[in-house]
Amino acid sequence: MTSTAHDGEVRFAIFGGVRAWRGGVELRLGPPRQRALLQLLLVAGGEPVGLSEILTALWRDEPAASATNQVHRHVGELRRRFEPELGRRDVGRWLLPTSSGYRLAVDATNLDLLRFRELRRQGVAVAATSVPDATALLAQALEVARAAPGDDSLRGLPRFVAVEDERVRAATGAAQLALSAGLPGDVLPRLWEIAGAHPFHELLQARVMDCLTGAGRCAEALALFERIRVRLRDELGIDPGAALTEAQARALTGRGTTAETPAGARAATPPAQLPAPLTGFAGRHRLLATLCDEPRTLLITGMAGVGKTTLALRYAAELAHAYPDGQLYVNLRGFDATAAPTAELDALGDMLEGLGVPWRGQPESVGGRAGLLRSILSQKQVLVVLDNAHDYRQVESLLPGAGASRAIVTSRNGLPGLVAFNHARLIQLEPFDDDEVVEFFSHRLATSTVGADHDAMIRLGRLCAGLPLALAIVAARAAATPDFPLDLLVRQFTLERTPLECLNAGSADLDLGTVFSWSRRGLSEDAAHTFAALSVHPGPEMSTAAAVSMSGLGPRRAREVLTELTLASVLREIRSGRFVFHDLVREYALSLLGDDALAVSARLVDHYVRSTRNAIITFGQPAVAPVDETRPGIVAETFAASRDATRWYTEERHVLHQVCRLALSLGDHRAALLLMLDWRPMSQAVDARHAMLPFAELAIKAAEHVDEPALRAECYRDVASNFARTGQPERARTWFDRAAATFEQAGDRVGKANVYRSMAVTLAMDPGDRVELLRESVAIARELDDQPLLANSLHSLGLGLLWAGRFHDALTAFAECAAITPTVPGLSYLEPYVRSGRSRALAGAGRLTESADEAASALELLRRADESKGELRLLRSHGDVLTALGRTREAADAWRRFLAIARSPELVQETNALDDDTDGSVTIDRIKAKLAALP
Repeated sequence: MTSTAHDGEVRFAIFGGVRAWRGGVELRLGPPRQRALLQLLLVAGGEPVGLSEILTALWRDEPAASATNQVHRHVGELRRRFEPELGRRDVGRWLLPTSSGYRLAVDATNLDLLRFRELRRQGVAVAATSVPDATALLAQALEVARAAPGDDSLRGLPRFVAVEDERVRAATGAAQLALSAGLPGDVLPRLWEIAGAHPFHELLQARVMDCLTGAGRCAEALALFERIRVRLRDELGIDPGAALTEAQARALTGRGTTAETPAGARAATPPAQLPAPLTGFAGRHRLLATLCDEPRTLLITGMAGVGKTTLALRYAAELAHAYPDGQLYVNLRGFDATAAPTAELDALGDMLEGLGVPWRGQPESVGGRAGLLRSILSQKQVLVVLDNAHDYRQVESLLPGAGASRAIVTSRNGLPGLVAFNHARLIQLEPFDDDEVVEFFSHRLATSTVGADHDAMIRLGRLCAGLPLALAIVAARAAATPDFPLDLLVRQFTLERTPLECLNAGSADLDLGTVFSWSRRGLSEDAAHTFAALSVHPGPEMSTAAAVSMSGLGPRRAREVLTELTLASVLREIRSGRFVFHDLVREYALSLLGDDALAVSARLVDHYVRSTRNAIITFGQPAVAPVDETRPGIVAETFAASRDATRWYTEERHVLHQVCRLALSLGDHRAALLLMLDWRPMSQAVDARHAMLPFAELAIKAAEHVDEPALRAECYRDVASNFARTGQPERARTWFDRAAATFEQAGDRVGKANVYRSMAVTLAMDPGDRVELLRESVAIARELDDQPLLANSLHSLGLGLLWAGRFHDALTAFAECAAITPTVPGLSYLEPYVRSGRSRALAGAGRLTESADEAASALELLRRADESKGELRLLRSHGDVLTALGRTREAADAWRRFLAIARSPELVQETNALDDDTDGSVTIDRIKAKLAALP
């Protein structure tokens, strides 16, 4: 280390043991474990090191009970060694905490490990243009890393072993470049030092021999061979391998080498097998920019037609200059219309042939060829592209081993083994966005065809769901008829045929349906069946439970199949337990279903009927009617509380609405009615009233086909409430009357009580008449001793009395309701609403302090339940109460909260529906005026 750093600068060295300098003065490090901790952080090269790894490294056996505290103490002491001015709890600039451990803030200017890596990277980068310059840079890198990293006691730990492996690979690479440049003496001293630490590393020792031979020191090379031979025989009981014996042969003839040449190999120019990348490459530019410093293996995966090969070839073309020993390309035909997947033995043979090993000289086994391939690649810089792999087994033996060679793999399958065992970086390709679609068409089509019609290009792109292969087929058709306007192509897609039928350009490779079929061909029987079955789901997302129910396979097998479909890239898991189909893949899958479509549709309906029934139970509401016997294999959604059910409905409501219409189209009117009635408490918290009017009409038609009076009557009550809340009082009264009559006919007094309650809280009427209806509902509940009905009726009665200005009577009703609610399972959702009503009644009775306290409790419960409508109803009056009490700051907070959540006009209309305020904006203006008037 030099002393050029300023006083506060800290520099570190890890090669040959740990050292640290501050302002050029070497620091005295602490006890062994503190020293070991520093080395572990340094060998990570600035990356985080987890606490668990630190504990394992510092306490090899069972860590002491106080180990974690000791780590924290060592961290603090190290920080103060680096920055003596730090306080005991200060973090400082060097040793930083992370979410799971610690990291050191180091770079190539202050850590020799990172300086070594930077020099090595520069050397590899310039090798294509100047071998002497590359040799000089790698020689500098070896000078930086003259000794193994860390103290002897730590060199067996994985991180230290990995860095030492980097040092050895840098040495062999430097030797090869030096031999190519005719400069073996430039790297020989450092190479000899590193080889001395690895006496049994035959390739490294062979490189030392070659450099000695290249420097005219053949006798020393032969003497070295003899020492290695004896040591291998005496200590390991083996003879020297091919690398050493071939280096011996070169020393005997006095000729060095620039590359390791296996027996039987012929001289060959570097292979250049990459197919030409697509001209006019479009899209993926942002992705390409992130791939500048990738790991040695890159896996590009995604669905059929998403452009994996195109991206791989473009990226490989950009990298080719950095791989002077050539590029290998193998089409593994994992998903091919006309041929079986390429056998490993054949693929290995082709790759070895490309590297100059004739077929007659190759081993006959997969293992033999794979070993020979790795041996050759370990001494070269070769870029390997393995295209269209079927599975991990097919590519495992084709990958480079140690050395500077690199692989790019493409596959429709996820190949988790490649990620887990070979540490490949996974790139999941997505379809093009609108901008990429426009760029694609602009590159592919004549200017006269494209013109300035970006709108038509975007519509075509969306019809093709952004899939590059589909876009290429459209472009091919448009290019064949350049006078054919793009608008007409859009019309053809939307009016004449389905998009999938249009996406055929006359050959198997350019028929999207055929391309999709190659993916299906590789699926198991259960997966192929489920692939087709899931297409019935209206999407865009489906849950795991829905997929299990539709498959009919049972939970365990269905989940295995979902994993298979996801790995095959025909289904995608966008987040835990949520799956999506690509639109065109869904269309293809649906075409496979055939006669099974009705049965799968019935299972889909059954799943959602059962799920909504589980949802309504969380609201403490009794079932309107029993559901039909469930088909085997249905796995309904379950919910811990009404809040969870409402959140599920919010996410799934568009699916539920489409499933309801599907049930009607299947003639299952009863299932459609059960869906519409059971989703009510959730819909009321989420949907706009007017948006649900179409379902009121559908419910009336469905009820005509259901011979269950109680179910029909409940339907009539629900549609009447909907009409009442959307400004149609006459229609509402008609259907309320019909509901009451039908309940009477069925002998259902609970239903009749609910009709009275719904009429009272939704229809405009004389306050006295409203209270009488609600008292009748309470009387029926008392007579039947139906506690859930009584609690709901008392709450409604309390509201009716509140609106009538009878505040003391309202408090009595709310108090009785509050006494019942905790004693009945499933009624806890009522508590915040009872408190809200009681708060307003207390305010009306002049008990303002009690009102404010009760409102605060109610608002807290409503916020926890995410019930914004309930909050709105209460916040308006709560602000008035707080103002009257002189608590103006709290009043301002209440009204600001009101304005913050009153963004939807529907919310405001719902808030004011029972207060004769028909325009939500009026209330918002009033609140704003009150807020402005506060001192």
